[in-house]
Amino acid sequence: MSRKFINPLQITKEDLPLIVFSDNRRTFISFGIKMHTKGNYNHVMVMHRESYFASQGFNGHKEVPVKKYMKPSIMLKFWQCENLSETAKKEFLKMVEKDLKAPWWRNMYDFLGIFGQLIRIRKINIPWARYCSERVVPYIRKIFSIATPEHPAPSDINEIFKRHLKMKILGYWFDD
Repeated sequence: MSRKFINPLQITKEDLPLIVFSDNRRTFISFGIKMHTKGNYNHVMVMHRESYFASQGFNGHKEVPVKKYMKPSIMLKFWQCENLSETAKKEFLKMVEKDLKAPWWRNMYDFLGIFGQLIRIRKINIPWARYCSERVVPYIRKIFSIATPEHPAPSDINEIFKRHLKMKILGYWFDD
């Protein structure tokens, strides 16, 4: 299978929104997530505007420059929903903006949810807090109309996209 490599800084507004998976190959936490979930990705986020991701990290849900993820230790995979109407795109972006502007306690990281993932009881979580893959689920369900588990890992969502006809890979980014 050939892979199309892209420059994330050249992604245009017309390509958006994108669901972006990240594989950081140098941190113990990312290695642990991938081993525990038996997947290839440790993080998922949204590219909602050119050169920026909306990303749920330990310090909250924030807008992050794409360049922060353009490191030799990180591989990125960009998924796009085909034939998304302009109305759906605007609704998606409106949802992301609303999330980014939410109060700090709505944007906090779900540390308890990660513990639930670790012991394989996914129902253990803070109801109003989210980790990265929980953050993108509402967008995927409402705008893409794709069923997802309530508390997925990043690799769970990637596997769902592989089987869904309306999802396509825009490309990968990797700096060797």
